[in-house]
Amino acid sequence: MSRERLPAVAERFRRTPAGRTLWRVAAGLLEIQIVDRALALAAQIFTSVLPVIIAASVFSGWHGAAEVFTDQFGFEVGEVSAGSADASDPSVAAFGFVGLLMVLISGTSFARALGRVYGAVWQVPSMGPRDAWRWFAALLAVALAVALVAQTRDLAQVRYAGRPLSLLGEIAVWTAVWALAPFLLTKGALRGRRVWATGLLTGVGLTAVHVGGRVALPRITANAQQHFGTLGLAFTSVSWLFVMSLVIVGAAVIVAALTLDESRVGVFLRG
Repeated sequence: MSRERLPAVAERFRRTPAGRTLWRVAAGLLEIQIVDRALALAAQIFTSVLPVIIAASVFSGWHGAAEVFTDQFGFEVGEVSAGSADASDPSVAAFGFVGLLMVLISGTSFARALGRVYGAVWQVPSMGPRDAWRWFAALLAVALAVALVAQTRDLAQVRYAGRPLSLLGEIAVWTAVWALAPFLLTKGALRGRRVWATGLLTGVGLTAVHVGGRVALPRITANAQQHFGTLGLAFTSVSWLFVMSLVIVGAAVIVAALTLDESRVGVFLRG
């Protein structure tokens, strides 16, 4: 096909329903600046969500999130920690409430960044301080979901149907939390089928990333640790969080594009 004919072919493709949908998706990804948004979101997860998970595991004794790191990256979190904290220690107990509160407050930067993503995708105004409880709720929901995903591994022990049940359980957890997050962070402007479609697409995408990570990440992590030590582990973790953030942002853009579609899918999503 000659270069002269490419614009004409592209224009004909854009006139088809599928072409218009793909064009909206591509235009939405460019308009939202998906790479920049995903980088910012990955950084916020690393600096805001992970401290909340770590603090909660120290004081509750529930180490589900650490199990996720072991399962995904192939290393024990304790192997790279500078030390361990005992919740019964007086100094830890004194730090407990105030320290955990400060971690939660700083952790809302992730929810604010996520809210800006959904606001830009769905063209809704950003939230103000009066709605700060929504930031806390979204942050805690995501942190809890990470620990719950670790528990879905137990379903793999069920005879015959263990592996599919484990995958379905993980998809269910991610779908629930990523349907709740946009509902909270858009103050209910995103609801109904659109919010559940966003949750389902995000959940399926994150589960696929998780499955792929079990295969690829242990080798990549071991190589990074061998060459760069703890810095290599941090770089690998942030890189994988970036991939997950691409899924989160991309799923919202795709659902927004499908909602404008003239096909049955668009009609269904619009309700």
